[in-house]
Amino acid sequence: MQDKKKKVLVFYPHNFYEMSSGTHRRIYELLSYLRDRNFSTDLLSLNGFSNKWNSGDLSRRDLFDSIRVCEWKLSYMEKIRQARSAQNHGLSDLVTQDLKNAIAEMASAVDYSFIIITYAYWGRLAEVDSRAIKIFNFQDFLTLNTYLQNPGVEFALGKMFQDEVRAISRFEYALSISEEETVALSPFCPGTVFINAPISFPKRFIENAGRDFDILFIGSDNPFNREGMDWFMKEAYPLLPHDLKIAVVGKICSHVEQKKNMTRIPFLEDLSEIHRKSKLLICPLKGGTGLKIKVIEALSFGMPVVTTSWGLKGILSKTENGCVLAESGAEFAQAIIRILGNESEFENLRQQARMFFSKYYSTEMVHENLDKLFMREHGAV
Repeated sequence: MQDKKKKVLVFYPHNFYEMSSGTHRRIYELLSYLRDRNFSTDLLSLNGFSNKWNSGDLSRRDLFDSIRVCEWKLSYMEKIRQARSAQNHGLSDLVTQDLKNAIAEMASAVDYSFIIITYAYWGRLAEVDSRAIKIFNFQDFLTLNTYLQNPGVEFALGKMFQDEVRAISRFEYALSISEEETVALSPFCPGTVFINAPISFPKRFIENAGRDFDILFIGSDNPFNREGMDWFMKEAYPLLPHDLKIAVVGKICSHVEQKKNMTRIPFLEDLSEIHRKSKLLICPLKGGTGLKIKVIEALSFGMPVVTTSWGLKGILSKTENGCVLAESGAEFAQAIIRILGNESEFENLRQQARMFFSKYYSTEMVHENLDKLFMREHGAV
């Protein structure tokens, strides 16, 4: 009987082991939390939606006890439904019949305590017949994200926002990645309890700053990273000394022109070493929603960050956090040059990063927030 109370069903549409984006890292951390709190987790996922599950990852049992993967394919009628949704400027409903059948079968076979669904596109999965507590896991504010990715394109924000609110309102709880999402969306979802659950990392503070690279950028291949690095290379890079060593990591590499002082690394499974080898992180984004996980990960190493205001979206404090704000290309380049050339300012920013991260984003602090839901509802505290 005790084991039944510890069962959790998690839906996440991607193979997160790829670790090519911050969203994968966040679900990895959530599954790690559930494992550490002695829950047994069954994973439901998709094959071919954005990436694929290989045999090695399917056989892993470090973060889940079982996995069921549905092939991503739309029937003729489902394609018609998607087309109508797009025509009406609504939020896409990506729940297929195969997924509905899969979650229904899993929920009927196991008495889950919690069912966690990621992304509002799949909000209708919360309608599954189960006594489990339904939890919505934020990754993006989809309405705002769509708006920012389509500048100058007119579409009915109201319809999409209404659909997103309706999807979230199906759940009893919502795990918010940032306080700003909670403030923006919780008033429209009065029946849903929002819990601040940003990305978390262990404290990995570095005693001595890295020597291999002066500047680090990490990013997946998404429109905001492409736009940000394009802006940086055009507006800030020409103003920097060309002997500064730059590392660019992630799928964004294919969109960044190679320079003599630049090392491009398309994939790293473990980002710890590149952080330890680098002095500061840049986040030159010009758009995007939610907490910037690359910023929080840098702070977990006590690494200073030079960022635009977009890199501070969702962060709990905009000052004394180890970050330097710079909006224009000239300001961005000047901030980098100043920090790298001033040992006192560099060390002060490192100390700020350590204190800020420890207070708000360490594994211990975020897990305390998650305990308010999972352990109390589970009856453990």
